[in-house]
Amino acid sequence: MLTIYLLPSPHDSATLRMITEAAARAFPGVPVQSLANVDEALLRAPRHGTVLLVLMEPNMAEVKMAVEAVNAEGLPRWAFVILGGEVQQGGSEVVPQEEWAAPLLRHVFRATVDQYELARENARFRGDLHTVGRRISHDLRTPLSGIFTTAELLNEILTEHSPEDAGLVTPLYDSTQAVLKLIDRVSFLAKATVEPKPKEPVAMGPVVWAARQSVERLLMKKGAQLTEMEDWPLVHGVTSWLEVVWANLLGNAVMHGGASPRVVAGWTDLGTEYQFWVRDDGSGIPEARRAALFQPFHRLHQSNSSHGLGLSIVQRLVDLQGGGCGYEAAPGGGASFFFTLPRESDSAAVPA
Repeated sequence: MLTIYLLPSPHDSATLRMITEAAARAFPGVPVQSLANVDEALLRAPRHGTVLLVLMEPNMAEVKMAVEAVNAEGLPRWAFVILGGEVQQGGSEVVPQEEWAAPLLRHVFRATVDQYELARENARFRGDLHTVGRRISHDLRTPLSGIFTTAELLNEILTEHSPEDAGLVTPLYDSTQAVLKLIDRVSFLAKATVEPKPKEPVAMGPVVWAARQSVERLLMKKGAQLTEMEDWPLVHGVTSWLEVVWANLLGNAVMHGGASPRVVAGWTDLGTEYQFWVRDDGSGIPEARRAALFQPFHRLHQSNSSHGLGLSIVQRLVDLQGGGCGYEAAPGGGASFFFTLPRESDSAAVPA
């Protein structure tokens, strides 16, 4: 439901007719109600639905009051358009008097309401995602911790009284650990999306080293050989996010690089941006599957597979830092996953 308030009503009847005509074209069947000021709009505005304020040559106090008004959810109370006057307010559409015409105002009214409703819906989604990011870890971890503790107790009892049956608890361990890992990843991704962090200068060498330490056990388990470039550039990004990006790419290469994989990590200066890559000598990715690589949960239909969140996390974190990521066949065979970051300054390579 849409409500349109015009305040104050213009003394010129021709202007009033023009505004009314523009509103009728933009929103057929929705009447324009004339009010004295923003205070009256606050008293009369319905609790639900969208309200469009059309402010006729307002002063700064009226504009400030319109901007600061919020609803019960803490979201902007209404969309508004300023017609004439000298007040310039960020986030509002201001139409100078010489441009007043019904066809133009029709588009301005329609676009303002559409933009307002999209922004409000986006804020709601972000709020929901914020709640999920903060609550999912706590609310799901608690019962899973109980399951895991019970599994440990069962394992101790079986090991003591029936060693041949102790292995029956292993699937319970593995399933619980897998779900906990999935919870951590979904929660991390949600928090990163709704709580963006400011970029700062980051020496990429220590970041790669920290990521390598996080996958060290996997490297030893797979008998993998990891080679890194000696020098790395200084970039602008978020250190903790970049560590997660590198850990996911390195772990992915080790897991899918075949038996005793050989993995190489490096970077290339592309002029306007840096490209960072991880290459392995495995079988590579079939062309038919490449389009879905960065889609979350794209491997859920495959039995005995991971959940497919690692690369989607990489993509989201890189996007939030102004870069991009992708896949290409590695020279000489294998897979090469890469991500880019904009080159915001002339940073020379620094020793790792």
